[in-house]
Amino acid sequence: MRLVKRLLPGWIKKQLRERLRAETRSVLDANGILASLYTQPSYTRHGAWLTWDRQSSRGGAVGLPIPPPQLRMGHAADDQQYLLAGENSANYIRGILEREGVSLTSGTSILEWGCAGGRVLRHFVREAERCDFWGVDQHGPSMSWCKENLSPPFKFLTCTAFPYLPFEDGKFTLVYAGSVFTHILHLMDMWLMEFRRILAPGGYALFTVHDEHTWQYLSEHETQRRFVDAAGLEEFSGPLEHEIGFLKAGGSWDQVVSFLRTDWITREWGQYLDVVSFEPRSQSYQTTVVLRKS
Repeated sequence: MRLVKRLLPGWIKKQLRERLRAETRSVLDANGILASLYTQPSYTRHGAWLTWDRQSSRGGAVGLPIPPPQLRMGHAADDQQYLLAGENSANYIRGILEREGVSLTSGTSILEWGCAGGRVLRHFVREAERCDFWGVDQHGPSMSWCKENLSPPFKFLTCTAFPYLPFEDGKFTLVYAGSVFTHILHLMDMWLMEFRRILAPGGYALFTVHDEHTWQYLSEHETQRRFVDAAGLEEFSGPLEHEIGFLKAGGSWDQVVSFLRTDWITREWGQYLDVVSFEPRSQSYQTTVVLRKS
């Protein structure tokens, strides 16, 4: 390395130093740091101005626009399948609330964490006439689309990967998320504490996970392995021998696939919220964890 430095002309050394300083500033400045915590909305340049790109939309079966395929986070490209899947999830949530004796009365606040293009949220349009429904996601393009096409009656907020949501303590009667903890690698306990903070006493949280029931199902149904390739499933032994494991641990959300044992969830998540029940294969091959704040 020293020999290379001696042989390099001075003007090249100067250019390298300047390039290094520029790259360091671009990564460590405020904009660079914030940009790494969420997916920014796309934009185009018009002269000296940057303007957000609008995503196309189409009419839906419940009178609301349907997001374009690129904003569906891997869910059905077919419109009818997309709508049906969201409706089934919404009806399942209604069933859990009815079982637990929770009524979405006037003034009640509900939050979907990781709502993407509103696949599930859109099917609560009747309840949104009397309740305060929020959708949050770190995917900026989805939030821009939702704000433009689904608000009102719903409200949307772009969050980040950092476990903080800017809501007051005890605001929500219900927080739910489909297939978010299945892709969480960092600070899982901090997210649980944040949900405990924003839930009202007696409020419920419904989160889907990959657990040992998911593992067994995917081992037997090859066609259902969306994010889990056959080779990885056979090689990975985490959920069978350990309490928590990851099939993948890449940078983007779809490159992180986590499996959590139910006994680990009971012990760890139970420190923050009461574990009411586990509902295996309630959402496709995923298990829903029903939690309650005392």
